[in-house]
Amino acid sequence: MPKNRLIYLAFSLLLLQFSGSAIGSPFSAAGEHGGDNERRLEQASLLYLEGVKRQNLGTLREAARMYEAALRKVPEHAAAYYRLSGIARMINDMQTALRYARRAYEIDTACRDYADNYARMLTVTGNYRAADSLFTVLLERDPSDIETVSLLTVLKLQEGRPAEALALADTAEVRGGIRPQMVDVKRQALIRTERYAEAFAYMSEVCAQMPGEVSFRIQLAELAAALRQDSVALANYRAAIDLDSTGLAPKMALAEYYRIKEMWPEFPEALVPVFAHSDFPAKAKAEYFDTYVRTYPDVYRRYFVYMVRLADAALRAAPDDPDAREFYANHLIYSGQLDLAHQYLTDCIAEGNAPLKFYRDVIEMAQFRELPDTVAKYIGLAQERFPRDPELGMTVLFTQLQAEDTLAAVATAKEVIRYSENDSITASAYGFCGDMAHLRGDERAALRYYERALRLMPDNPLILNNFAYYLSEQQRDLERALKMSARANELDPQNATYLDTQAWVLYRLGRYEEAQTLMRQALVLDATGSAEILLHYGDILYALGKTFMAKTYWQRALEAGADGAVIEERLRWLNE
Repeated sequence: MPKNRLIYLAFSLLLLQFSGSAIGSPFSAAGEHGGDNERRLEQASLLYLEGVKRQNLGTLREAARMYEAALRKVPEHAAAYYRLSGIARMINDMQTALRYARRAYEIDTACRDYADNYARMLTVTGNYRAADSLFTVLLERDPSDIETVSLLTVLKLQEGRPAEALALADTAEVRGGIRPQMVDVKRQALIRTERYAEAFAYMSEVCAQMPGEVSFRIQLAELAAALRQDSVALANYRAAIDLDSTGLAPKMALAEYYRIKEMWPEFPEALVPVFAHSDFPAKAKAEYFDTYVRTYPDVYRRYFVYMVRLADAALRAAPDDPDAREFYANHLIYSGQLDLAHQYLTDCIAEGNAPLKFYRDVIEMAQFRELPDTVAKYIGLAQERFPRDPELGMTVLFTQLQAEDTLAAVATAKEVIRYSENDSITASAYGFCGDMAHLRGDERAALRYYERALRLMPDNPLILNNFAYYLSEQQRDLERALKMSARANELDPQNATYLDTQAWVLYRLGRYEEAQTLMRQALVLDATGSAEILLHYGDILYALGKTFMAKTYWQRALEAGADGAVIEERLRWLNE
């Protein structure tokens, strides 16, 4: 369980109980009551009662003003501090709530409610040791208070003292038997002291005494799974589902069991009712799927039937939810059902409420299938629906670039720069303009664009790489280029192109051995047979005096599509 989760689970609901009736003595240091004093006390009481009335009506600001007015009349009004602590807690101002709670307790240390509130506020603000001491005092006053026992046990766990927590839990059970509010903390204490078999036996006893508690049945199943008692685990997961056939938790627990055990196809089969559940948000379903299902190799091919069922279940659970629609569309694309994906996406677009991603997916599929009329149609529709959208602008840019209309692409990039408020997109557009300026030989413009791109996104690996390569080609600021290329490789360490750039910068610096080492890595990682990487490696080998191998790689570069004139020039070096 994540740090602090247990402590907040225990305290979050219990804190809400403290805005009830007045407790303890409102004032504790009134002194001798003369006439003025009596009037102040009476006025403070009236203000306090008016504050309680307004707090009960939900007008917290007005209630707080009444309590503050009461304190101006009687600064030692403990109940007003207590009430102000509760209001501060309600608006999530925990430090202020702690300060007021402390003051109420200091004024009247004998009042249990003030002490309890102060201890709880110490807990939620992370002052565990002080809270522990105060709860211990409260427990000494009333050893039968099971709520204080429970909270103190949670604190012991939070402080990393599970043995003490277990002793408290055992004492509470001896006095009052197994109680639901103590079960989880005792189970946690047993697990943290590595007494797994005892934890299993304890949860078995709990389930025997409280057979209708679904959460306890799931916890027993999880302990059985951890102890490799798989048949017992499955029996209890299924019992939990029988107890709560409409609930999400037992279904998710069973699916998680199969996932952890890497049991296929049991895992996706158990996941289908989870994805059909409306309490599991569509966005969370998509994230879970991407994290735990789609990462397996060949998942769509081997378990296609289950993938279909998962996507259908998610869509049926929330047919109008944009996230559910996106998940379903992604499923169609992932599974290669492009005709169905195109039909589904265009139907959603025709309804008039589709997100921009649906338009972009249609455009990308049309590009892949070489359908320029469809590309043009849906770019036009998207621009009508999402005018001046920077993401759409970048989609248009890459469409133009794919069509080799670089002038139009540059114009689009400049337009995106004018209206984009997204630094990442603006930087990408500047970087693209820099690339294009470099290609056409406008080096001053290229430098200007690269600098602007880097200023916006100093840790964008693509911008770092392209800027570094530009500088290496210009043979200027090579040390800076080396730092940028090295940073790009730190950010994306398995990228052959980025390794090639860093190696090429090292080559320009005359550090040929280091360049060769990096270029070897680039060749291993390159899955495209890049002519440029082969050409560069040949140049590095030539610089190292390895002329035979240099010639071999130049010839391979030519076969991969390198410019013949460039290769001829390299080969002439060998005869010089």
